[in-house]
Amino acid sequence: MPDDLTGRPAATPASSAAAPPVLVGATAAPGAGERLPRRPSWLRALVLSLVVLAAGSALGAAWYRFERSASIQPPAVERTAGGWRVTAHHQLAFSGLALSGDRLLWQNGASIEYLDLASGDLRLLGPGPGMRTTWDPAVGERYAVWFEAEREASLAVQAVAYDTESGRRWTLAEVGSVRSYPAISGDVAVWCSAPTIGAPTINGARVGSGEAFEVAQGDGAPVVSGSLVVWATGWTGPFVAGDLVTGTTWPVSASLTGARLTAIALAGRTLVWGQGEADGSGVVAAVAVDGGPTTTVASGVSGLAGPSYDGRTVVWAEQTASGDRVMGRRPGETGAFVVAEADGAVTEVAVSGATVAWIQRMGGSTHAVVVTRLPQ
Repeated sequence: MPDDLTGRPAATPASSAAAPPVLVGATAAPGAGERLPRRPSWLRALVLSLVVLAAGSALGAAWYRFERSASIQPPAVERTAGGWRVTAHHQLAFSGLALSGDRLLWQNGASIEYLDLASGDLRLLGPGPGMRTTWDPAVGERYAVWFEAEREASLAVQAVAYDTESGRRWTLAEVGSVRSYPAISGDVAVWCSAPTIGAPTINGARVGSGEAFEVAQGDGAPVVSGSLVVWATGWTGPFVAGDLVTGTTWPVSASLTGARLTAIALAGRTLVWGQGEADGSGVVAAVAVDGGPTTTVASGVSGLAGPSYDGRTVVWAEQTASGDRVMGRRPGETGAFVVAEADGAVTEVAVSGATVAWIQRMGGSTHAVVVTRLPQ
């Protein structure tokens, strides 16, 4: 789970000087050549109040940005022959890798970081003022979503949205107790949460309008593609699907191994997942949500991380005698291919179009996000 950010106490304002005494009831008439005092203008007072409020807000935001920049050391961003490499030292492990087009987000300790892959611009997105912890982000074609709270165990968690085109961020919804990280597709974000008192629910919201909705009662970590939502009801399955247009839900028929799920990914109406056995071996499989046989994408995978799927390529990481490597396979094609050899232990993978990213640990407290291109 993420770290908490350290706040600073607010400065105490100095006391004002005492005002001179006022004699009640003593009204002096104006002398020759003197003007009557001007009647107070409520409009003028309102304008002055708004100016003071705006100045205070600007100063508060400036102080918040200064405090964040002074207390948080940003990772180092380096352009490589194949893409990018982001490295951080002496911080918690990177997690929550989210990739869509040129938009790459992840969690670094208590911070949500965003790398624009087109420009190399690195931005710190969260947490916002008053918040001290975050949960893994999700990113789609335009919007990103993550959770923020004052503390990890808080029941007053907020879903925060960010527009990668305008740079605007806002509170999307009140979440309650977090049961899963968010997922997003287009304008639809989904997650699992529970109110202060009540059963877990698969919930969601439309990012543009802020309209909140309930998908179904139940526990799980949902993924979404268009209007289709799929979640596993337990660590080993089975899967349930829900259609946001019709409001119907149904069980997904899939051949599961009974081992713990490592990740699930959804693109179109195809679900891809990984399962890792206790002995370290794993399998990557896929199935059509509407029915049909389960397809084995890879089997006998050692130290499985992932998979990720964007509708064209399934990507995962595995361990070999010489180290970790990132693998890929395109549905309908025979055999897998090596995307890249990693120089650390890979913990998460992501794919979008021709771009692949992964998180790796190089030992000690050094962690990196590596971005490269898929082999042609």
